[in-house]
Amino acid sequence: MYNILSSNSIISLSLTTRLNRSERSEPRKTGDSCVSDAAQTPTPLPAAQTTFAVYSGPPLDSIKTMVASEFQVKDAFLDPYGIPTVQVTREPAKEKFQRLLDQLRQQGLIAAIRGTTDTLTIKVFQKPQVKPSRKIINLGLFLATVTTVFVAGYYLWTTGLLGSQVLQQQLIVIIDPTANPYLKAGLFAGGLLSIIGLHEFGHKAAARHHKMDATLPYFVPGPPPIGTFGALISLKSPPANRDQLFDLGLSGPVVGFVVTIAVAALSVLIGFLPNASQTTQLTQWSSTCGAQLGVSGCLSNIDFSAWPGQPLILIIVSGLTSSVRPGVFLDGQLFFAAQIGALLTFLNIVPAWQLDGGHISRAVFGANGHRVASVVGLLLLFVSGYLTFGILILAFMFFSRRGFAGVEPLDDISPVSNYRKLLYVLALAMLVLTFAFSPF
Repeated sequence: MYNILSSNSIISLSLTTRLNRSERSEPRKTGDSCVSDAAQTPTPLPAAQTTFAVYSGPPLDSIKTMVASEFQVKDAFLDPYGIPTVQVTREPAKEKFQRLLDQLRQQGLIAAIRGTTDTLTIKVFQKPQVKPSRKIINLGLFLATVTTVFVAGYYLWTTGLLGSQVLQQQLIVIIDPTANPYLKAGLFAGGLLSIIGLHEFGHKAAARHHKMDATLPYFVPGPPPIGTFGALISLKSPPANRDQLFDLGLSGPVVGFVVTIAVAALSVLIGFLPNASQTTQLTQWSSTCGAQLGVSGCLSNIDFSAWPGQPLILIIVSGLTSSVRPGVFLDGQLFFAAQIGALLTFLNIVPAWQLDGGHISRAVFGANGHRVASVVGLLLLFVSGYLTFGILILAFMFFSRRGFAGVEPLDDISPVSNYRKLLYVLALAMLVLTFAFSPF
């Protein structure tokens, strides 16, 4: 699992049920009092919704006044659950609702807005009390992941991806016989953790920019040859609108994508330039290695003939930077880190469920379009050989009991901004450039 943002907000727990009466334009019952603080006998809550805090905030007339400062109020009442509900005239609501949220936040409240043809319905909730994160857990997992990635880097240098220590040592004698294996391990760890860590802090920066609560990254240690299963952050408050949801989804992959390019370029710039004798030795080693493993050879050029075995972005970057250093032998530690970075970016940008690509598609296409995109994304995973990851996503969808549903913004009626629609093309480009068949 890599970087699945999860909303722990009470708002994400069945908002549809709370709003369904208004969305169906059902007439308000007599028991739903107009601007009144009188206690009502609430309808018993379904078992799935008992996590909602009982409303005990400002009186209904105060809520109506705050809403009226931004919208033209048509009606205000307490719904059968005791939730302040205000119906307003339908109009462009994005900026107005954002200002209303700022007012409500000062009162410890939060709201959601939905709409019908001519009416918008705003429901106000108690903002849930979020327990502060235990940063010691983040630190402990990070240090554990640094250790496992360092061990993976040491394994990669001393044993290699081929799993033959003898062949790897023969290669080391040719390309860098005096190399310190611990420095090589650190080079791999630095490259890979830079990609993963900065990806996550891209999400963290977007959350902070939009004043949303989010944890620090939780790194997940793993076994060699990669040493980690990635990282994730937990979103503790819902995005206000689709723009914020889009930014949350795109920020991490963009940062990770850029860092992956930098790491791939660096693998060329610090790579080994063999002389004529070493070139001959490498050719002989490749033939010997291929004979032992039953393949044509263990060394190959990173060019367009390697696609879709290699991501296009790595082919392009290595081609451009190799023109500066013709004949270079890529630094394997950094290039493998870049390969993992491209793989993780691809898996994240797939438009499925609550992956980053799922957040982006949910913001652009809405709930129904997101379901279609999730089906397409899952099919892409299965066709390209990522069966285990696809099954894992299906398992999360099943056990979360939310199915194909993505993260739901508080304002789900305002469309994503036009320039973000253009940025969606960037997300698609990253999906294409990082795509490669599963190497496993």
